[in-house]
Amino acid sequence: MSGLLIVQTGTTSLHGGYPAWFAHALGFPMPVVRAHEGELLAPALEKVKPRGIIVTGSPLSVTDNAEWMTRLGEELLRAGERGIHVLGVCFGHQLIAQAAGGRVVKNPRGREIGTVRVRLTDAGRRDPLFTWADSDEIEVQATHEDAVDPPPPGATLLASNENCAVQAYRLSERIACVQFHPELSTVAMRDLIYSRREKLVAEGRDPLALARAVHDVRADQILRAFSSLSNAG
Repeated sequence: MSGLLIVQTGTTSLHGGYPAWFAHALGFPMPVVRAHEGELLAPALEKVKPRGIIVTGSPLSVTDNAEWMTRLGEELLRAGERGIHVLGVCFGHQLIAQAAGGRVVKNPRGREIGTVRVRLTDAGRRDPLFTWADSDEIEVQATHEDAVDPPPPGATLLASNENCAVQAYRLSERIACVQFHPELSTVAMRDLIYSRREKLVAEGRDPLALARAVHDVRADQILRAFSSLSNAG
């Protein structure tokens, strides 16, 4: 058993869907709670007894404030208080921020998509999720329109860039979040860009140039670090 549980918050037809992306990145499958379909987290916690929870991205927006989103955000904060490690990714990052008193907005700087650079803060360089990084800047795969602004009270900023000030933060010893997608492969990132071709053209972006600029990154090390951290207790 991996000790990890995936909380799925939306669907995509690309490359098997969100849980498959994480399974591919980590090299093993994990049990899944389909929160976007109304599945509750609490029963899975009792059945699976995970040491770590990964909350996926989603095509949905936290700004919709759907009932299941509010409930899930509160459940995830309680899970962290119970000692379970929680990693929020993209939508998960935003959901946890809002539940903890931060705010999620449509990013006024526009969509971020493709292989991008983020800069680690001093706290980020020291954080166990990023100890593999050999410089202040790392490259990641990203795709999002919403952003956290401001972060939750008491959160420690771990990474930032010009497009999005809150690229990663730590809420507590057990809960941390990243705006970008450490689970995305190079091929999946390119296909995501192609799937948004019409929207990107309408925004004045060049999808072919964006796709050509996509390349391999080491950000999947964040997931490996999270897995090790969770299973260490």
